[in-house]
Amino acid sequence: DYSGRDLTKEFYTKGSMKRANFSNSNLSGVTLFGGDLSYANFTGADLSNANIGQCNLTGTIFTNANLSGAIVSGANMDELGDITGSDWTDVIVRKDVNDKICAKGVSGENPVTGNPTAMTLFCD
Repeated sequence: DYSGRDLTKEFYTKGSMKRANFSNSNLSGVTLFGGDLSYANFTGADLSNANIGQCNLTGTIFTNANLSGAIVSGANMDELGDITGSDWTDVIVRKDVNDKICAKGVSGENPVTGNPTAMTLFCD
């Protein structure tokens, strides 16, 4: 259980963190590159400028999370968990993946930044 922790700029690569609870944690600038984050819970977490590239994000929950400026290149984002209220400002998501996320329906507004999730993902 990593909930409520300050893990700012920590460095963990290729680790297995399946179903880990990172809710309300500060993960700003953290590197989790190549990790298995499937079904992890990042509800209310600050992942701004984090590197979650090449991670398995199957079922990962990002409800009300701030992912502004995060790196997600090569991450498996085909079956994300709940992303309601998450902020994806300045996150570069491959167009086909982004279209798939938007097609599932995106809603909410991030409680910290005030940005609507759909706007930050450029959903129509």
